[in-house]
Amino acid sequence: MRKLNLWLYDNHLTEDPNDYFGKVKPNGTITNRGIAQQIREEGSEFGEETIYNLLTLGDKMKARFLAEGYTLNTPLCYGHIGVSGVFEGSSAKYENGKHKISASFTQGSELRKNLEDVTIDVLGVAPTGPIIGQVHDSLSGENNSTITPNNVIKINGDKIKIDGNLPEVGLYLVNAADGTKTKVEQIIENEPKQIIAMVPALTAGEYELQVVTQFSNGGHVLKEARQYTFEHLLLVE
Repeated sequence: MRKLNLWLYDNHLTEDPNDYFGKVKPNGTITNRGIAQQIREEGSEFGEETIYNLLTLGDKMKARFLAEGYTLNTPLCYGHIGVSGVFEGSSAKYENGKHKISASFTQGSELRKNLEDVTIDVLGVAPTGPIIGQVHDSLSGENNSTITPNNVIKINGDKIKIDGNLPEVGLYLVNAADGTKTKVEQIIENEPKQIIAMVPALTAGEYELQVVTQFSNGGHVLKEARQYTFEHLLLVE
């Protein structure tokens, strides 16, 4: 039986000090490369590179068919494309900015079966270190998804202010494919609950957002830096 660990966080949306919300403690990030390694280790007759290429090609095909208006139906998830925004009048046209195309997904049969076999271990109130709740891209309007090089992102969270003199302190974007770490040099606003920053000139790919800070609510910097990695991978196209 699988087990998920759950941290409890203060629920600031209510006035009851005893209200908390649960957040699953991440165990890391899994990629097609990691899945390919696991399949190979479990006895597949195919080589890791072959498996990886097939997984990646499968993702590309699924994305292509979704973009062509097909509904995705796999054991992992069901997906379809939708359009949001108001169309004024029966002759209205699609307008970028006013309307938006996005994908919606729900769990498929295999995922649903796996979730039925999960137990939850509540670890208690989460440690008081930094936590990122949302990353908003100013150009695309996306949340926790696409970020745009040389444009502004707004990072909301708690205890995320970049503070301290240790060399590792800073805001970073880490390439998920090769681990290349790029420090965000232009920080426009730097507050405990919000950072506004300029995305560096990154190459296309998926990135982890990391906050490394000595910030403390007590008015003094911590002796050691604390690191928090946002659980969502951010896409640069």
